[in-house]
Amino acid sequence: MSVEVKNLTKKFGRFVALDDVNLKVESGELVALLGPSGSGKTTLLRTIAGLEFPDPGNGQVLFYGQDVTLIPASQRQAGFAFQHYALFRHMTVFENIAFGLRVRPAQTRPSEAGIRERVDKLLQLIQLDPLAGRYPAQLSGGQRQRVALARALAVEPKVLLLDEPFGALDAKVRKELRRWLRNLHDEIHITTLFVTHDQEEALEVSDRVAILRAGKIEQIGTPEQIYDHPASPFVYDFLGNVNLFHGRIHEGSVVIGSTTFAAAESTPAAAQSPAVAFVRPHDIRITRETAPPRTFEARVIRSNAAGPVAQLELERIDGGDRFMAQLSKDEFQRLAPKNGETVFVELMNVRVFGEDFSI
Repeated sequence: MSVEVKNLTKKFGRFVALDDVNLKVESGELVALLGPSGSGKTTLLRTIAGLEFPDPGNGQVLFYGQDVTLIPASQRQAGFAFQHYALFRHMTVFENIAFGLRVRPAQTRPSEAGIRERVDKLLQLIQLDPLAGRYPAQLSGGQRQRVALARALAVEPKVLLLDEPFGALDAKVRKELRRWLRNLHDEIHITTLFVTHDQEEALEVSDRVAILRAGKIEQIGTPEQIYDHPASPFVYDFLGNVNLFHGRIHEGSVVIGSTTFAAAESTPAAAQSPAVAFVRPHDIRITRETAPPRTFEARVIRSNAAGPVAQLELERIDGGDRFMAQLSKDEFQRLAPKNGETVFVELMNVRVFGEDFSI
């Protein structure tokens, strides 16, 4: 079941939540809607679900090529799971999952045996079959979220829509559940869209990521595509930590101060025009040997070796700008940098944008 939106616009008063949005999710695909608060990702999900309707005009929502734009949510065969579970406290786990089946009209409601068989299968799928008789208050946050997902799946939806499903959970449980969600999707292959503001979560779980900004889709692609080849400064800055160095374009390279670096990618810009070089902390090489014109001097401000990688804060000698670098534990131990000492810096995988960019 593919999902497609065409030319969707949605305003709340004078606020434009969606601005002529186009997106297609292929059948069986898992797509993350990623963006900062107010970017339109939840409004887009709710419009696909039928909980919101686009402004009058050319906007369409298509399920498998069928126009469902004006069809209410109850008839779209979409399963929806919210951030805060919304489980019925007075019902057991079993009855929470069975709820959507029991409230169907008599002509489409499964038999009691059919309901039990469907719920039992889902309990096994979410690995909570021993807890079928418990109430939500007796479950952990991660277990409640799995029950909420099972309830959404119980009605055999054609599309599964998840609005920040792990947002209310702590970091460790989030990591466990997003692996579980990916494994679940690989098993049932239901077309899925999920909203998140967590970049790591989107990159780890999804087949493709759509990054939204101010009601528009800024870029869509596989996690590798958007991380390695961001289409704009906003995408580059939004996906993880990044350092900005001001310089100028010269013969396909970027000159920062008196140092020249090859640009891995750059937006078209006139020779000698101002530019900004974007470099991720792990693409910064630190040495004690100068290699002009490819290195510049920097002073170590502080270091932190706690965790899987070491973090260094440095300050350029020639300009005073501060930036961050990441080293592996082995590199950090070999270098053994001291606060206040001067080292030499080489920038790798530099991405250059003209100075008229906006983040």
